[in-house]
Amino acid sequence: MRNINIYNQLSARFSKDITEAYSSSFSAAAGLLGTKEKEAIYAIYGFVRIADEIVDSWRPKDMKYYLDLLGMDIKKATKSGFSTNPIVHNFARTIREYNIPFELVDSFMRSMNMDITKRTYSAKDYKIYIYGSAEVVGLMCLMVFVGGNKRKYNDLMPAAKALGAAFQKINFLRDFAADSKHLGRMYFPGKDLKGFDEDDKLAVINDIKNDLATAKKAIKKLPKGSRYGVELAYKNFLNLTKLSESTPVGQLKKQRISLARSKKIRIYTWIRIKSSF
Repeated sequence: MRNINIYNQLSARFSKDITEAYSSSFSAAAGLLGTKEKEAIYAIYGFVRIADEIVDSWRPKDMKYYLDLLGMDIKKATKSGFSTNPIVHNFARTIREYNIPFELVDSFMRSMNMDITKRTYSAKDYKIYIYGSAEVVGLMCLMVFVGGNKRKYNDLMPAAKALGAAFQKINFLRDFAADSKHLGRMYFPGKDLKGFDEDDKLAVINDIKNDLATAKKAIKKLPKGSRYGVELAYKNFLNLTKLSESTPVGQLKKQRISLARSKKIRIYTWIRIKSSF
């Protein structure tokens, strides 16, 4: 058992390294979680990140082949408890430990596959994509936060889905330029890069605000070991929403917006102090 424990530890370290390398905001939020919860969230992020890399960064001609390989690997690893891919191995261990429903993983992989061929989205496609790419990730994290407790999970499910959806929609606005110009995608239904205007942006912003309002009500119901990490993520995206609202749509079409480092530090410090009481 000594050797598999070493592999488990290394796999967990790889997931943590990926999280810290790709997202300072997500890493900061994870840092406010309890030790056990933190490791599980790193595992989830590590897996969804490598899937995202296939369709957004690497983009080989046979993307579906590699996504299918990843999907088969996580399915086998969840059943067996082992994968030769450390990131998949760590995620599978988390799925097993917290009884994360595997249909959430299937839905996530379906949305990743949509990114291979779809360039425009109907209202129905938009909802399906957001559910699979973001809401299910919120649900996976929720299962960790409640320690696999199904009753608590069901109670907080609407809020977790809303928070995941809000995160995705604000990222659609932040990544507007890259998605449209470099990847040829337009997620907002019935819109194109040229025609998307201030009214369209404000409609998305209002939708995000509604999602965040739904999520906010449930944060205080989370166990203390996860509450403040989620609150930090919520606060960061609330402020990103405000920044997007004040940023002209023409600027969003040219560059990705981010919170100033000083702003992030102020938010983090406030939540950190709050968590110590």
